[in-house]
Formats: sequence, C-alpha cells, structure tokens
Amino acid sequence: MLVPLARLLGPKQLGIYSLVFWLVQSGTMLGRLGVDAAMHRNGAQIYRTNPVATGRLLGVGGTMMGLSFTALSAAVWIWRSPLAEHWLGNKEAAEWFSYAGAILFTEGMGLVLMTGLLSLHKFQNHSMATATGALGRLLLSPLLAWRYGLSGAFLGLMLASLLQLGVAAVSFYRSVQEYRIPLILQGLWQESQHILRFGLPFYAGNALIGLVTLPMMGELGRVAGVETLGQLRIGQSLSQIVGFLPGAIAPVAISVLSEAHAAEASDFQRLRSVHLRGNWLLALTIVTFFSLASRPLIGLLFGDAYQSALPVVIGMSWVALVTVVVENLNLYSLSAGNTKVIALASIIQKVIFVSLTFWLIPPWGGMGFVFGLLIGGLFQLLIMIAALWHKIEALLRRQIYLLFLWSLVSFGCAHLVTIGGSKLSAICPIGFILMTFIFLASFFSILTISEKYQILLIAKKIGNKICKKRWPTDF
Repeated sequence: MLVPLARLLGPKQLGIYSLVFWLVQSGTMLGRLGVDAAMHRNGAQIYRTNPVATGRLLGVGGTMMGLSFTALSAAVWIWRSPLAEHWLGNKEAAEWFSYAGAILFTEGMGLVLMTGLLSLHKFQNHSMATATGALGRLLLSPLLAWRYGLSGAFLGLMLASLLQLGVAAVSFYRSVQEYRIPLILQGLWQESQHILRFGLPFYAGNALIGLVTLPMMGELGRVAGVETLGQLRIGQSLSQIVGFLPGAIAPVAISVLSEAHAAEASDFQRLRSVHLRGNWLLALTIVTFFSLASRPLIGLLFGDAYQSALPVVIGMSWVALVTVVVENLNLYSLSAGNTKVIALASIIQKVIFVSLTFWLIPPWGGMGFVFGLLIGGLFQLLIMIAALWHKIEALLRRQIYLLFLWSLVSFGCAHLVTIGGSKLSAICPIGFILMTFIFLASFFSILTISEKYQILLIAKKIGNKICKKRWPTDF
C-alpha cells in the first residue's frame, strides 16, 4: 500500500499521512487496556469447557475495550485543533486529525471482535477479517488517493477498517452461536478486576509505546521536517516484512503455548525452543538481505526521491530483528502468566529510548530516533533473557549464545558492505554468500541432531520423488 501512496503523495504529504497513521496505531495500543491479552490467554483455556465463564469474559472484556476506544476516538476528534496547532505546529492539519478519530474508532471496534475470535480459537476467521482489511487498504487507499489526494488516502483507510469490522462481526456472531456462549455482564466488577489484574502489567509496557512515540513524532517533525516522518514510515513498512511471519503465527502460538504450559512442561519447552530459533533465524536472514539490498529496493519501489531514507530503512530493519526476538520472549512469559517482567523490561526500554532520542534527534534527525529504538530494544532484550535464563534448558542457552554470535557476524558483514559503497552488481552475489553462510552456520550449530536428521530425511524424500519423475523406471 505504501509504495503507490509514496509516489502519489510525495515526501511531504507522505509525512503527514505517516503522522496520522502513527496516531491511530498508538491509539489502538492505548485502547486495549491489556484486556486483549487476558481475553486471549484465558479464553483459550476455558472456551470449550465453560461457556458461561467464557461469555462473561468476552462480554465484560469486550465492553471495557469498546468504551476505551470510544473515549479515545472522541478525544482525538474533540481536540483535533489543539493537536494540530501545538503538537504539529500546523493549524491546517486539524482536518487530518478528524480522519484519525474516525479511523481509530472503526479499528478499535474491529479489534474487540477479532480478539474474541482469537479467544475462541477461530484463527481462520481472524485471518479472513485481517486479510479483508489489508486488501481493502491495499486497493482503496491508493485508488482514492489518486482521485482525491491525501483526503482520499485517509478515506480509503476508514473504508477498509469498516470492511474488516463487518467481516469480524459476522464471524464472531457465528462463533458464539456455534459454542452456545451467552455474552453476559454478570459480575462486572469482579470480572473487570480479574481481567485487569492479569492484563494491566502487560498493558503498561505496550501503552507506553503510544504515549512515548507520539511526542517523539511531533518533535522529529518540527526539528528534522515532516519529510523525515515519511522516511521513517518507509523504514517501518519495509521492516514489517522481517516480523511478518512471526507476527502472523503469534496468535496461534499464544494459544498453543498456553495449553502446553498448563498440560505438559516438556511440550512447552520443546515448542518454545523451536519457535524462538526458527523466528530468530528467519528474521536474521531477511534483515541481512535488506541491509544489502535496501538501495535498489527503495529506488525500485518508491523512487529515487526517497533514497535519503536508506540509513533509516537499514536501521529500522535491525530494530525489527530485535523486536521479533523480544516479542517472542514476551510471548513465553505471557503464556506462563508472568506479565510483570514484560512490563518492567518495557518501561526500562522506554526510559532509555526517551532519554537518548531527545538528545540524538537534533544532531542526527531520523537516525537519532532509530538509534534510540535500537539501543532501548537491546536493553529490553537483555532484561527479558536475564529474567527467563534460569527457566531455560541448557541446550537452548547454548543455542541462544550462537544466535547472538551469528547476529553480530551478520551485522558486521552487512555494515562493511554498506559503508564500502558496493555497486548493485556486487550486492546480489555478496548477499547470496552471506545468506548461505547464515543458513549453513545455523544448520550445523543451532539445530539439534534429531532436527538435522529430520531435515535430511525430508530432503532425501523430495530428492527421490524428483528423480523418479525425471527418470521413471519401467518394470
């Protein structure tokens, strides 16, 4: 979606679009109240066995989230003029914040219903609603932006959110009818306390993301120019590919890991090990490729007018790698019911991020923001690993050491190639060599003997099938 929008809007209007996008994104983080985590985790454990308790969880939790999103959306719309004047320094931007309030409301209501689908293990329905929203944004925003400019881009986002909301509502209604779950508000006060007791520590860290990021966006726009916000949006857009697969399977992983933790400790450890190593290695391979191929990718997708975003794009890809690993560790703590350590690590990360970013933005601009994110994320990663270290089996500890080693080696090699100014003709072979090296190093040092045997067995079966098709034997 961002590729055609970048070409249609230009750097300055893309910066305004990015600012409104971050306002909506931060609003969806703030409006959850941690209720979504409690609904997803607790609902996965009781939806088959206790429909009344599940109905009370979904009814009370959904009501809390709905009221929260309604209040936030109304606040954005009511205070759109002060936001435009004092935060962005542009009174004319009040019109764009009106769109932000409407989009935030539809996104929030859809999120309430989609959280209910995850609680009931309706992953296919959740994916269908998500895909509907994504496809709507992909088609409607560029199409309407081509006809109506920046207003059309925001209108496309709002229509896509409405489509997602409609699909989620139909799916949720059918799911509730299937399991005969009565949505009730009985015991509202007690259920609210129970939900918030679990969800608030997890929410505290996530809420700070929105509260901290928004002032930073305003400061960055004033100091470095609104075009820098567009560069950051490009970096965020490309770096989302790094965490796409881990993020896509996260809802399923939370449910599966929660059930495994409650049933069998050995299953939980095995699933955690495979999940962490697989996501880390996949993200590292993609980040290495992005570090080497960002220059031609930016020119091909967004145009040469955005080549100044190159350092930001590379930096955001490495931030995405750290985020993938941190979110995996958060997921394991969440599955085990330990949300306090998640909150502590996240708060420390935000303190470091704020302290560094306000200091680094004036001399470094967009890269000051990226450095603050990266350094804060690394501290958060180390805190989460230290908190979980005594619960991790010895084999996985050794594998984590090796994963850190290959990450540092890949970062060093990619940095040397980038600062060396390699031409496009040299990037592809160098990238292929580095990615092959990462794969072979991980294969021989990260995987267990049984995993290597299983992979070789699968490769042998595939090879035999190929040989039979190419050289069939007549009997």
